[in-house]
Amino acid sequence: MTTNDISFFFNPKSIAVIGASNTKGKVGNTVLNNIINSGYKGKVFPINPRADKVCDIPCYNTILDVKDEIDVAIFVIPSKFVNKAAEECGKKKVKGLIVISAGFKEIGGEGVEREEELIKIGKKYNMRILGPNCLGFIGLNYNGSFAAETPKKGGIAMISQSGAMLTGMMDYSMTQAFGFSCNISLGNKADLGAVDFIKFLAEDDDTKVILCYLESINDGQKFLEILPNATRKKPIVILKSGISEAGARAASSHTGALAGADIAYGLAFEKCGVIRAKTIGDLFDYGEVYLYQPIPKNNSFAIITNAGGPGIVATDAFEREKLKFASFSEPILHALREKLPLEASIFNPIDIVGDATPERYEFTIKTVFGLNSGQELGDITTEGALIILTPQAQTKPTDVAQIIYNISIKHLEKKPIVCSFIGGKNIIEGKEFLKQNHIPCYDFPDQAAHSLKTLIKRREYLISTPLEELEILKFKVKKERVKDIFAQVREDGRTVLLSYETSEVFDCYGIKSPKSRLAQTPRQAMDLQSEIGKSVMKIVSPHIIHKTDIGGLLLNIETEQDAFEAYIQIVNNAKKFGPQNAKIYGVEVQEMIDFKAEPKVNEIIIGMSRDPQFGPLLMFGTGGIYANFMQDVTFALAYKFTKEDAKKLIEATKIYNLLHGVRGESQSDIEAIINVLLRLSQLVNDFPEIVELDINPLLAFIKGYSAVDIKITIKR
Repeated sequence: MTTNDISFFFNPKSIAVIGASNTKGKVGNTVLNNIINSGYKGKVFPINPRADKVCDIPCYNTILDVKDEIDVAIFVIPSKFVNKAAEECGKKKVKGLIVISAGFKEIGGEGVEREEELIKIGKKYNMRILGPNCLGFIGLNYNGSFAAETPKKGGIAMISQSGAMLTGMMDYSMTQAFGFSCNISLGNKADLGAVDFIKFLAEDDDTKVILCYLESINDGQKFLEILPNATRKKPIVILKSGISEAGARAASSHTGALAGADIAYGLAFEKCGVIRAKTIGDLFDYGEVYLYQPIPKNNSFAIITNAGGPGIVATDAFEREKLKFASFSEPILHALREKLPLEASIFNPIDIVGDATPERYEFTIKTVFGLNSGQELGDITTEGALIILTPQAQTKPTDVAQIIYNISIKHLEKKPIVCSFIGGKNIIEGKEFLKQNHIPCYDFPDQAAHSLKTLIKRREYLISTPLEELEILKFKVKKERVKDIFAQVREDGRTVLLSYETSEVFDCYGIKSPKSRLAQTPRQAMDLQSEIGKSVMKIVSPHIIHKTDIGGLLLNIETEQDAFEAYIQIVNNAKKFGPQNAKIYGVEVQEMIDFKAEPKVNEIIIGMSRDPQFGPLLMFGTGGIYANFMQDVTFALAYKFTKEDAKKLIEATKIYNLLHGVRGESQSDIEAIINVLLRLSQLVNDFPEIVELDINPLLAFIKGYSAVDIKITIKR
């Protein structure tokens, strides 16, 4: 066994229950009975020094008294006794621990120390740990949890950070057609997390779809490395909670986890091919459609309805979800017109009107899919369908459901069908028939469209280039010099680089910015102005961020005498109007870009903040003084950042239209801006100590650009 092996959790040959009890209602009694009643075929060893037998099985004082080898030990004892028992498990060479016991990190204080000690014990003896503070583990072979029931077996693997959420989901599934290959409660994730189990389940033949409820991800880098490969093997749907500020606080207090920026989670999921669920309903809707319906070859669907209103709702939903309507050939349209009532609409969406019989549904479905024999139907572009039914006097919902199922099972194995039977008592039997026969049937058409969109998302991911095959450009840079600059900043007791330092860092990475030098006397300012030419002069102080507000910035310095006088004025203003005791390094003399001479100038903001889970997060958008007001920004992870990613980042903003040129304007140098983003991504990936970076503005010209104002913050 290696430390990465967790297969024993899924098929253990022997299980010990530490804290097994004869008292009904106690967790130790529920867990042991669940193992026995779930049909577990291996050996079970109750551990309890106060009992000779538990549930008629011989009981042991400690796990060390058991002569047989033990794969998994399940803990249902008070937290203060867990670590001593874990140490004994280590000596017994137990492979894995399922720590149901609470009283660890989630309570803070001594609980944090207790959990840290448990982690050390696990590492010491090469034991993997699930939990603590979890519901337990339910696999196809046993139920090692204190859940009220053992869920139905099936193809969905469910991973949850919340035990209560997991029990609710399992109970819900009892009324559905699908079942589970496993149900895993992560708890505090002291050792094993969702990524560990996803990696295993991606190779598991019994698992077809992986669903997750997560409040946090501890190791974002591991997630980014493992998930892209896993999602190409199995659909993975994640419901990430704690996206609001209040929700993030609740997540932290619930599990002791630190919630990261939600935007970073969304970008990481998208990059890795994870489908994100926004609600619990989404989680199971997506799981069901992935489990039972094929991925369509193209984004081309038909809507068939017996009611105009729901057809319009479905059309709106298609537009919203960017689902495309199949185009019908002339022979198909002719066939529909010939057999459907005159008042029917034969164009997509097809309205077969309210008195539609099951036979009319059958004819229409077969026609749009080219299944009617003896008809020349031309090109068939329909790759899937949404079928809507409302209960009218002539409607027979159950008969229609049976027809849909028969057509789907016989002819449409590679084309998805979803339905929306709208109503209550009159459609319940037909709706239940469809669901039990693995055809998703939703209350309303917009839900059905939402699920079809998730199939298209998966198709788009599967045909995209795998991350490991992407071409990541690497530029020739002066990395060692940047290391020296950062070291000097730290020696000075600072975390924020001064302007002339940021200018040199950018120069080392080939990003153009105005020439910049530090003057520490009026005389030096004169000499530098002579060297640089027309200049901007700015106060240099880590304590003065908004220079203009205190008169710490002057423009259009054209002569040496101007520079001499500007130096004195700027320093005096900083001392008078700036923060008391502000440390002043001098005045920066910076080349002034005469952008007024440019025929076209756009102000851009480019930035980076380092997400605690997923690393550097790049930002692009409208810059200048209106940056905060406009809030026209988009984000991308710097991880595996490509030229195509840079293009998408730019094109997602409103300012892209201005850069591209409107009303006959020339196009800005978008290729140069893309180059900046690529070089910037290399910089922030090369230096994890950069926690924040901001260019505002970057002036974009028809030819070239200039990064005018740069801020870089590093770790101490």
